[in-house]
Amino acid sequence: MKIQLIIGMAVVALSACAETRDPQPIPIKFANDEKMTCLDLEIEYKTNTEIATNKISKNNSGDNRDVLLGVLIWPGLADFKNADGIEGNAYLDRNIYLREISRAKKCDIKTWPSQPTRYT
Repeated sequence: MKIQLIIGMAVVALSACAETRDPQPIPIKFANDEKMTCLDLEIEYKTNTEIATNKISKNNSGDNRDVLLGVLIWPGLADFKNADGIEGNAYLDRNIYLREISRAKKCDIKTWPSQPTRYT
């Protein structure tokens, strides 16, 4: 019984030290961006849009859970760094830049998907 109590206390203490991951946003510009073709730009734009949509959605759905965990249960279990939301916004920022390059190259961007709402 005493060992179980010690193990339980150790688990609780360690969970308080649990650290959530830091955001790792992608850069807006890459060295080879100007060399990309219209098709390359479109493919990356669409891919970035999907990734951003998923990351922002995941972050938004986790916000309520994080508040409950942080306030009611244990602050160490909550993720307040919002890594997915910040990374999703970085993909949207990159897409703005890709659109600028595409316009300069006179690419047809009419069929490109609209962007999700930014994480705030």
